[in-house]
Formats: sequence, C-alpha cells, structure tokens
Amino acid sequence: MLLQYLFHRYFKVPRSFNFLKSIDEDFSKVYELIANFENYSSYIPGCSRSELIEKQDEFEIGELEFSFLLRNYLIKSKNTLTENIIKIEQVEGPFNFFIGEWNISRIKDSETLIKFEAEFELPLLLNNLLPKKLIDRFCEKVIDAFVKRISKNN
Repeated sequence: MLLQYLFHRYFKVPRSFNFLKSIDEDFSKVYELIANFENYSSYIPGCSRSELIEKQDEFEIGELEFSFLLRNYLIKSKNTLTENIIKIEQVEGPFNFFIGEWNISRIKDSETLIKFEAEFELPLLLNNLLPKKLIDRFCEKVIDAFVKRISKNN
C-alpha cells in the first residue's frame, strides 16, 4: 500500500477511456445531441443535474451533477465547440484533472462516426478505491446512453 501511494503521489499516472462507434444517423443530429449538455440529466445514468452556466462565442461553461457510489459530485467544465469537435476541460470538480474530446465525423449522408477520448486523474483516495473495470463500466453506460438517445430520436 505504501509503495502504491508513493508511486501515485510522485508519478501521477492518469487514467483514460476511449470509444469509437459508427452510427446510422445524420451528423448534425448527433453533434447537436452531444453538444447540448444541458439535456444530459434527462438520459445519462447517474446525472441528476445539467446546466449551462455561461455561453461565449468560443466556449461554454456548464455544470453536471452525478450521483456515484452514494455521493454527489459536481463537475464544472469549459467546453470548446468547433465544426466537428467538442473539447472538454474540467474547471472545478472531483478530478485532479479531466480533459476529453468528442470527434464527430460524417461518413455518409446518414452515417456518422463518433469518437470519444478522455484522460483524467482521480484524487488518491478515489484512485485506490475505484478499479479500472468499474470506471470503464460507468463510462460505457454513459456512452450507451448517448447512442440510445440518438437512436430514440429517429
């Protein structure tokens, strides 16, 4: 335990999650659903609140509240939206750092490629309590919620 503590304290190994999926849906619809994070609480498991705090030409600031392991976590992020990319950077929240990126690409008229990559570092206590498998399962549920929501809106 001491060795693990020292390793994480001095080398701070970040965790990551990656997702890639082709979906039979229009690019604009997929991008709009992902970009409108203020609706996340209506379909993402564990998300009890989603709110747009600030909107500028170059970025948006939003807050998401999640219930996870019998505790609520508030994540405030700065989201930079471009033509087909949404970059996410935690401003305040439970992570030591969190950066993520959605990349949405048109393959054909009604086929879209969705790519999501995230890198984050948990505080030491959470890092020791949460195995990679549990975090991956949570992330997969969130991504599945996006895919189901896109398909539901047909």
